[in-house]
Amino acid sequence: MIQTTGIYHIGIPVDDLDRAERFYTEILGMKVEARAQEEGAVLSRLKCGSADVVLFKRPRPLARNTLKEDGITHQAFEVAPETFDKAVDFLKSQGLYHSGPVVRPSGRAVYFFDSEGNYQQLHVSK
Repeated sequence: MIQTTGIYHIGIPVDDLDRAERFYTEILGMKVEARAQEEGAVLSRLKCGSADVVLFKRPRPLARNTLKEDGITHQAFEVAPETFDKAVDFLKSQGLYHSGPVVRPSGRAVYFFDSEGNYQQLHVSK
């Protein structure tokens, strides 16, 4: 067994790195730390609180229906309780909202699509 101690980063595939960077900075408030080319991949490293999110440019764009192809696979981003309802309203106003809020023992969640068609979640803990 390997005992992991945390997550180094979350990797998200994107078709258009500039468009995705704008989405994750302007819509989700992340900060660009660096852009790089590593092992033939073009990527953008973002800060999400104390965590790293890395946008990886796909070698070729994919035209696909995310929910049909990937099911409900997603990343879940935490927001502060006092901003959750405003965040939901914002997603709706931007035409990004998909479903929710869902109430769970862990808190509430809504689902949305990013600029690249990836399914994502906003979560607020109880």
